[in-house]
Amino acid sequence: MQLTNSLEEYLKTIYILKNTEDQIRVTDIANKLNCTKPSVNRALNNLKTNNLINYEAYGKIELTR
Repeated sequence: MQLTNSLEEYLKTIYILKNTEDQIRVTDIANKLNCTKPSVNRALNNLKTNNLINYEAYGKIELTR
């Protein structure tokens, strides 16, 4: 599996936010990366498809092992 630079940035941001906040929201990621919520949702769905995160719409965002 080859990740794009963009998806790597999303993973790094999730990791950083997880160390500073109890629960990560789409809005938190969008604000940190200065992008739109729809862009974050697309990226999260790609990461979920690749089994890199656990995520349900309006739910928690967690990294997998």
